[in-house]
Amino acid sequence: MTQTPDQWAKIRAQFDSLPYPNVPLEQVPGDHPAYLSAHSCTIPYYLRYHQVVDTQGKTILDAGCGSGFKAMALAIANPGAHIVGVDISSKSVELAHKRIEYHGIPNPVNFHCASVEDLSDLPYQFDYINCDETLYLLPDPAAGLRAMQAVLKPEGIIRTNLHSAYQRADWYRMQALFKEFGCLEGELADDEMDLVRQTMNSVEDWVVSKRALWNQNKDLMTDAEKMMANILLRGDKGYNMREFSALLRQANLEFISMVNWRAWDLEKLFKSIEDLPISVALGLAEMSIEEQIYIYELLHPIHRLLDVYCGHPGHGKQRPLLEEWTPEQWSKAVVHLHPQLRTERFKKILTTGTRKLGTIALHKHFAIDKQSFNLDDSLAGCLYPLIEQPLTMTAMCDRWRQIHPVDPVTLEPIEPQQIFQTLRSALIRLEDAGYVLIELTD
Repeated sequence: MTQTPDQWAKIRAQFDSLPYPNVPLEQVPGDHPAYLSAHSCTIPYYLRYHQVVDTQGKTILDAGCGSGFKAMALAIANPGAHIVGVDISSKSVELAHKRIEYHGIPNPVNFHCASVEDLSDLPYQFDYINCDETLYLLPDPAAGLRAMQAVLKPEGIIRTNLHSAYQRADWYRMQALFKEFGCLEGELADDEMDLVRQTMNSVEDWVVSKRALWNQNKDLMTDAEKMMANILLRGDKGYNMREFSALLRQANLEFISMVNWRAWDLEKLFKSIEDLPISVALGLAEMSIEEQIYIYELLHPIHRLLDVYCGHPGHGKQRPLLEEWTPEQWSKAVVHLHPQLRTERFKKILTTGTRKLGTIALHKHFAIDKQSFNLDDSLAGCLYPLIEQPLTMTAMCDRWRQIHPVDPVTLEPIEPQQIFQTLRSALIRLEDAGYVLIELTD
């Protein structure tokens, strides 16, 4: 199933009238490391291949680039990569050009007014494809996935997402309501927004739709982009993870991970796994990650997007859990700081934290998830050189020994094995939280 000219016209007209994301030309994503992390190809490559790739020379597609804000984020998060953006809205592409020129982005960047389904017409093969907030607008998402799969290099990775049918059920009900009154048919117009606002203001506050959506989103009264992206979004459809998995199989793509995988931990939804009925506990244990995500969204549908990394089947690499590494494997380990922490700003934070002999609330500077993570001065001093370059485990142990050569109680030299165990435990925690990446070299 391909998009009809009428369907394309509705979607194109909507984004011509209000390019997405509707952010000022001068705005930058540079102060938001978690946002940049979601646009870095380093993270999914690490998840799949357990290697830290050099982004220099990579070719990255922003499929559905809109106004160019995400293309700019991709360029910043992937230094030296060639960024290619495509979008069906000529107005959006025009704004994307202006945004890149305004900020003087050093990466090579090209934009094309084209659909995702026409990617094979472009002269590129891609190492990484970012298809964010686009796939659910296609009448046939599987066709869009197949089009991206066809231009993806053998070891390339796609980040793409669909709207969650369960989380957005109230919005879909509202869309159906206003279709009954002639909305969402032609081009988006101000009088359509006025109709929605006037209607909802006339509804009693205790009515379910008003209580659940309108009263919880006061900015719908004034924010045209939020109105457009929810109640009046043309072509919007919702899916569950089981349906998403089926679409991936149709496109011959393999699920790798959720983009925000830490927020999909099914076990955290239960007080105790041991208290579950035996049949339920065994059933959950035997499920694939994709099946567990489906159970998660049935229990706790809080995530608007089903946001995934996927790639060609059979290319992933396995390695033992860090907790299972032998001392010999650790001796071959190379530790990298998360690429979005290799900044002058974080360098100052580490410098201050190290010299003040206290703790750094790392989560306040780079909030990967809702959990707090405090870094003591000793570990901060060991991480400091990683801002400039990765270090071997051996080099980090040597640095720890220089910072703390003796036991503060006995004043005896600290044993190398004690340093190794202390640093090993700290790095496992840091890697699990996402602050460092650890390679096992040959």
